[in-house]
Amino acid sequence: AGGGSPRILSSEPGHYARPKFSPDGGTIVFERREGGALTDPRWSENPGVYRMAAGGGAMRLIARDLRSPQFGGSNDRVFMIADGDNKRELVSTDLNGQAKRTHANGELVNDYSVSPDGKWLAFRQNYEAFVTPLMPGTQNVALGEESDAVPVVRVSKNGADYIGWSGNTVHWSLGPNVFSAAASTLFANAPQGKDAPKFVPPSNGISLSMQVPAAKPGGELALTGARIVTMAGDGGGIIDNGVILLRGDRIAAIGAEGSVTVPAGVKRIDMRGKTIIPGLVDAHAHGIQGEDELVPQQNWSLIQNLALGTTTIHDPSAQASQIFVAAERQRAGMLLAPRIFSTAEIVYGAKAADVYARIDSLDDARAHIKRIKAQGGHSIKNYNQPRREQRQQVVAAAAEENMLVVAEGGSLFGMDMSIIADGNSTLEHNVPLDVFYDDVVQFFAKGKTNYTPTLVVTYGGLAGDPYWRQEGDVWDNPLLKAHTPPAQLRADTVRRTKAPEDSFVDAANAREAKKLADKGVKVSIGAHGQQAGIGPHWELWSFARGGMSPIEALKTGTITAAQSLGMDRDIGSLEVGKLADLVVLDADPSTDIRNSDKVHAVMLGGRLYDAKTMNETGTGTATRLPYYWENGGGSGAANGAISHGDQGHGDQD
Repeated sequence: AGGGSPRILSSEPGHYARPKFSPDGGTIVFERREGGALTDPRWSENPGVYRMAAGGGAMRLIARDLRSPQFGGSNDRVFMIADGDNKRELVSTDLNGQAKRTHANGELVNDYSVSPDGKWLAFRQNYEAFVTPLMPGTQNVALGEESDAVPVVRVSKNGADYIGWSGNTVHWSLGPNVFSAAASTLFANAPQGKDAPKFVPPSNGISLSMQVPAAKPGGELALTGARIVTMAGDGGGIIDNGVILLRGDRIAAIGAEGSVTVPAGVKRIDMRGKTIIPGLVDAHAHGIQGEDELVPQQNWSLIQNLALGTTTIHDPSAQASQIFVAAERQRAGMLLAPRIFSTAEIVYGAKAADVYARIDSLDDARAHIKRIKAQGGHSIKNYNQPRREQRQQVVAAAAEENMLVVAEGGSLFGMDMSIIADGNSTLEHNVPLDVFYDDVVQFFAKGKTNYTPTLVVTYGGLAGDPYWRQEGDVWDNPLLKAHTPPAQLRADTVRRTKAPEDSFVDAANAREAKKLADKGVKVSIGAHGQQAGIGPHWELWSFARGGMSPIEALKTGTITAAQSLGMDRDIGSLEVGKLADLVVLDADPSTDIRNSDKVHAVMLGGRLYDAKTMNETGTGTATRLPYYWENGGGSGAANGAISHGDQGHGDQD
């Protein structure tokens, strides 16, 4: 950290975030960040905290290794957050990055917010907001839920996000609701008796929610002439020379030519020579939704998944402030993406400040589950709580809120078996056994827990991900080349692991998963975010390597995955009343599962997209924005390339 930085014109392009004004309004402090991943990697030089005059001019560096700049009561000192030795610290410097002071630290604290007068400090731990006096001078105070050094008051109940101040009132949010507490109500000005009433966190906030219609097409449309693998019924429910009649975002009729009446005047799209399957459902789909709470206007990774036929993703570990923003924008037709569901942050037992969820009682578990549900969660990730009763409390609290519990055993056989015994909804990642003997198969089958073995990252040896990277020229896949940053695609796929066939264990784990599927356990694909778009197909192909027939493999990525997630009323198969999510293929995967990635077009909620361009075709005229690596892609919306309102995707009400 330090001053003396070169002058940089304020008009220089870059990745900027978290601007804050000084108390007198004369100075702005902000972060300059690096790009890459979702955003253009250009303009990433010299990241750090900067300042500039509010009226414009040169930017000057304050600190390279600090973040989240903010002012207190002084115009000449900036508070920032530093990551110290296993502790997150609140520090301050002058406007040149000098005269550094450390004010507070906390092993499990993950955020700090200073009041405008500099007298109070809010911090976040265990997903809750706390307030304490900010000591003057250079005292470095250790903070936590129960601090001995200074008085601390918990102001929130069931979670807190976006902590900030107006005057001496602290505010925070939980889902769409904003809560407030005046500092004057938190701390007494004189000694109090032991029976004096204590501050009670508010239970009612101000709702900022708004109702936005889900984007759905109108009218009717018929797809004709294709071989349709409906995945409804035995054998895949195959219809040759089929017709799918769509009404709005749902299937109005489906059957063989001659059995479905297409009303006069309804547009027909000829699909002769094509095979249509349901949209793929990736039950364990990690991925990038934003960068530190900034959700981009367009996400190439989500488009890449959609282009290769994944129409629904379930992410069992994500940042709530990013993934639920993306999910709502998708439903409103403002983001071209698969349908998005998530657990948000994992309910994590390990003491990592950003994600530690302390659970010492059923009430503690209830607070975390209510927080995630309020944010938009569909499910809960039960992960690494060290004691079994803690994991059971998560299951019990989730059941009260009618939420799924997807659990991970961390490659521990005993924990995996307890996850099944305790009634978790799914077991994520493979049971670490080479062979499932009959006791395990019977035990698993008698429970109600489903199985997502994530073959691409399976335990016990080289997994499906390196197998499929070495098996073919992934970098040359035309649909990956169309939607993945070229440099990133080559970096991820050109250099490959080569090993004997028996060194790869995805097939063996798929073989054991098939034993469970044959006994009625719902076994699903989970591509783990390994390579956007193609990962779900690797999962299908690995299940086939393990002995599943093409139809059995397709089930893991369609109807069975939908059933496992409790979504089969709407997705997973092509049936009357279900959402019109489907994939148009140039070859038939029911005869050769390796044809599953030969995607010609994908339909999401009744809107059809050309897989190569991801422009709408046949059902509308929406065109996607240029990618940042394409000509003109660096400025996106500035080019006026598209009206996002014209990109609507069908969704549930």
